[in-house]
Amino acid sequence: MKTYSIREVLENIGQMPETWFYLPATTWTLDTKGAFSLDSWDFPPDSTDYLPPQVASEGWKASLDKASIEDVISNLDQQLPNPTIDEYFEAFKFYFENDAFIVL
Repeated sequence: MKTYSIREVLENIGQMPETWFYLPATTWTLDTKGAFSLDSWDFPPDSTDYLPPQVASEGWKASLDKASIEDVISNLDQQLPNPTIDEYFEAFKFYFENDAFIVL
């Protein structure tokens, strides 16, 4: 599966797959690489073949799905006139950790 840095995902969310973004179980930076899953609807209910191989081999975990990442970006755009990539990243991490939008 193709990998993307968090930076690439935040800067190009419109071109990303409509699925979950998986990341390593480490401290993330903007350059941390992750992968989107395939669409689970295309696989049998008991299959995990839609997951990036790193989930099983390296313990990667689901972060957010594309729709949630779009919501995080949109929410920050409503709060700040010109958010930076670092602010988007902080909002992404905050949402992942708190299941809520960051308030600035």
